[in-house]
Amino acid sequence: MKFELNEYKKQLTDGDILDDIQRVAHNLNIDYLSVSLYKKHGKYSQTAIQAHFGTWRNACSLVGLRTERKPSELKIISDEELFEDLRRVAKLIDSDTVPYDSYKKFGRFSSGNIFARFKKWSLFLQKAGLKETGFSKEKITEQQCFDEIERIWILLGRQPTTTDIVNNGVSIYSIDTFKRRFGGWRKALEAFVQYINSADVNEVSQNDNTENASNIDNCFDHNSQKEELNLVNTLDLINNIPKHRTPRSINTRLRFVVLQRDNFKCCACGASPAKDPAIVLHVDHIKPWSKGGETEIDNLQTLCSKCNLGKSDLE
Repeated sequence: MKFELNEYKKQLTDGDILDDIQRVAHNLNIDYLSVSLYKKHGKYSQTAIQAHFGTWRNACSLVGLRTERKPSELKIISDEELFEDLRRVAKLIDSDTVPYDSYKKFGRFSSGNIFARFKKWSLFLQKAGLKETGFSKEKITEQQCFDEIERIWILLGRQPTTTDIVNNGVSIYSIDTFKRRFGGWRKALEAFVQYINSADVNEVSQNDNTENASNIDNCFDHNSQKEELNLVNTLDLINNIPKHRTPRSINTRLRFVVLQRDNFKCCACGASPAKDPAIVLHVDHIKPWSKGGETEIDNLQTLCSKCNLGKSDLE
């Protein structure tokens, strides 16, 4: 069983984007269109426009729009006005910090202009008297990106899109984080798929588990797996029970393959996080590991936490 990305949808063309920019400018009856104004009325994301034209200014020049504001249109915004708006957003989301994507969603000013002025989002937060987000690009590892893609994929029950990341705010990291690390969102997904497929599913459960330690329920280091397996096999030998070939813990790769095979739904009741975000999915041993069941794909199933608890009560 091989895990693969969905096929590309119809390719978005330069003409599609330019036609939509012209449509918005025509409807508003203006010859200068800011990117923030387009975001309110246009169809396509800023990420898509940058991918096709490099900058918003280039796209506007191609449809004959002005690329510079007139003096009468140019409003000088003070640092304090920017700080005040940032603090307003922090209060709105009830937080002592403001992630970049949250400000893009709720802020009154262009996040691009803020970056141009302060160079780093962390510096902007610091000068406004707020805490850093903790999502510094230098600190976010490839594994953390994979863990986040897995979480979003399970939450949505399908392959995530740039629209989910940019407009729907489902990710704790911005789209720029994935672009900087992998070169683009599609490339991030391709790297994730390669990571998931990097070992045969029947061997994954026996390989070293070097996944992010934050996924405590499913991830243990190699030494703890060996100790667990050795201890259980010793007890099984005393009780005349065949040795286990696999450790009990299910690592991220195997877990995701099982969830994807089961369409991110509970095999017992059909519950899915895509329909109810409160649903938590577990990967469960069909034949209990304590009774000789192995941690192999054919002996694993997806259950919601409620059904998994109910099954445990019956065993």
